[in-house]
Amino acid sequence: MLQRSFLSYTKSRCFPLVLTSTIEVPGIDDICQISVVSPGKLWVGNNRTLKQVDSTGHVLRTLDDKYKYRNESGHTVSVEGDLVFIAEVLIRVEPTASDGRTSQYIYNIHKMTADGSITTLFTLDVPDLAPRCIHSSHINGDLLIGLIHYSVPPTCRVMRCEGTGRKILDIELDEEEQRLYRYPEYITENKINGDIVVSDEEKRALVVVGRSGRHRFDYRGHSTDESFHPRGVCTDILGRILVIHVEGNSKRSTVYLISLLDQEGRFLTKLLKERQELRCLCVDDKNNIYVGCNDKIKVFT
Repeated sequence: MLQRSFLSYTKSRCFPLVLTSTIEVPGIDDICQISVVSPGKLWVGNNRTLKQVDSTGHVLRTLDDKYKYRNESGHTVSVEGDLVFIAEVLIRVEPTASDGRTSQYIYNIHKMTADGSITTLFTLDVPDLAPRCIHSSHINGDLLIGLIHYSVPPTCRVMRCEGTGRKILDIELDEEEQRLYRYPEYITENKINGDIVVSDEEKRALVVVGRSGRHRFDYRGHSTDESFHPRGVCTDILGRILVIHVEGNSKRSTVYLISLLDQEGRFLTKLLKERQELRCLCVDDKNNIYVGCNDKIKVFT
């Protein structure tokens, strides 16, 4: 019944999103990423702080700052409900020719279980390699990590690996040997067909590959969009793609939209259009949509 109802809604260009609640998150004034544990229980973060909250905004748990959570989109929740997150580790500070100082980091991938215990899954210790975003597959438990290598010029890729860190696949190039990514900012997986969907702000596109890494398509906005600057991305229970994007080039003209696409990247409808800044979103297994708006989460059905 839910699927039939949802399908009938998406045939119309006026999708009836209904705001059901607003969750205020104390201590986070610029929400960058939301991960659902269960309906009404969320992990919420910016690039400094990570908190678990309930549907009223009550803080259930705060990640200890000793783990140095510093990624805007550096956490995800596994199919078992465990938090998986990226933590920055400073290994040395070196002087530069300009009398400045440069810091060298490695990155740990940690897991927190429901009882709050934290273990290190593996470490990314390749020089000048930094993870930007992460997603835990709800199909097979693999981790999908968007990486940037600070070479000259910088290069980006997506790594699929097991929970132990054993690499399964690097995704970098399309069939014409062209680089797929410029800056992978958000990443998700389509639970229906296994596609890997990356929001790439520098490329101004959603980059979609199959589970084997083969390039399927880039989505660069609808013909009615004045411009397309993608932000948070997720998929719903039917495998449709939801993406936040920014339109306009000044504070007065800027609007924030959520577009709905089918699995092939075809535009279906605009779900939301607001002046208030939207950054990230996710969908739970009841098809509730959680949207990060500065220090609040708006919940839609």
